[in-house]
Order: sequence, then structure tokens, then C-alpha cells
Amino acid sequence: MNENQPSFLRAVLFDMDNTLFDFVAAKLVACRKILAYLGTENNRGKEKKEKAANAEELFRYFLRGVHGFEDYENIKDYMQERNLFTLPAYSKCCEIYEKEKLENLELYPGVRATFDELKKLDLKLAVITDADSAHARARLGKVGLLDSFELMVAADMTGRKKPDPEPFLYALRDLGVKPGETLVVGDNLLRDIAPARKLGLHTAYAAYGDWKDWRKSGEIAQAFDFRLNTFPDLLHCICSLKEQN
Repeated sequence: MNENQPSFLRAVLFDMDNTLFDFVAAKLVACRKILAYLGTENNRGKEKKEKAANAEELFRYFLRGVHGFEDYENIKDYMQERNLFTLPAYSKCCEIYEKEKLENLELYPGVRATFDELKKLDLKLAVITDADSAHARARLGKVGLLDSFELMVAADMTGRKKPDPEPFLYALRDLGVKPGETLVVGDNLLRDIAPARKLGLHTAYAAYGDWKDWRKSGEIAQAFDFRLNTFPDLLHCICSLKEQN
């Protein structure tokens, strides 16, 4: 506990993708739709169409780190390496990707009810995301949470992405709160939790949304204040912080 910890909690900063909703599931659906389109368009027979159902084949291109996790260049690379690339087909694949990714977003169980309870606690709520403003607004609007936050901090607003501290500092400055008065909720230990802890913020690790095989060391695995197995567990964490104070 920070020795300068105040006697109340004033703000909660949320990661967005895989913390509020299952973004990876939606992305996999989008990848599956792209591969199905390419299989149909290129008329390569039953074997090709069956292979197109494997969404992970394309999804792995987004994980390479060659381009950004949302960059269309990943789709282009996939198409070019399989001699499937044409400008019209590429344009259609990008269109499919954006449409399906957004339409298939679904809140994790209990998120909406939890936000209804949070509204009663007089807390400042914000989102900190590596998505750009337009995509962040679209996603939050799709799941009906756009009006639930006092502040949204997107990558194009700060010019920095997590784990850089600037997105967190931006939120603290804008909300007028101190680190010890703030709780960060996120699914990524390295990009959400670790930088928040370095700044002195409380942290709640959204384990339910952590889709990566981190092969965590014991030290990293324990480097958070609270573990959320479901989103509604957040209310218990907030109550715990108030009791500690």
C-alpha cells in the first residue's frame, strides 16, 4: 500500500479489449469470414474451402509483431504469401474484417450489471486503450458502454501506447486524481498491470480475459493487487479497498 494512500478511492481506469468484451473471439470470427471469402472467390475446391474455416491461420499473422495487431498489412501478407492478392480482393477482405470484428463484439457476463452498480459509487470511470479514438468509440458504442465513461484515452490522443506510462498519466491529469486514489483494471500483466504498479496505482488483473500463454514466472503472476476471475469480482475489490482505508 502506498504510504500516501488517501482515505478513499476516486477513479477506476479500464483497459478495453479483452477486459470489457472478448475482442479475440470477435477477431477470430472476422478472420474466419475472410478466409471463407477467399476460398469462395478463388474457387479452389472443397479442400481449400475446408481450410478456410481455420481462423487461426490468418489470426497468427496479427500476432507476429511485424505490423500492428490491427494493421491491414497482416491481411495483405497472408494473401501475398498464398498468391491470393488482388487490390479488389484485398479491399473486400479489409471491409469484411472491420464489419465482422465490430458486429461480433459481446460484453463479458456481468459487465453491464456491474457498471450499473459502479454508477452508484460516485467514481470517475475511464478507458485507456491502444486502439485509436474512432475504433474505440465504435467498439464502446456497439456494446452500449460509450456513455459509461467520463474519459477515453486512445493511442492517437497521447502518441503513446501501453506499457508507456503516458496514457495512465494522461488519465490521472485529466480526471484530477492521484495514483493512490485510482484502480486500474486490465487483462495484460505486461501492458496494463506492470506500468500501473510502477506509477503507484492499485491494480486488478482481469484473468478471465488473458488469452495469451504467458508462461508466467511466479513473480510476474503475483504482481497485482487483485485477481478477477469474472468481471463482477471488481465490486469486491472496490469494497476491499474501501475497507483497507
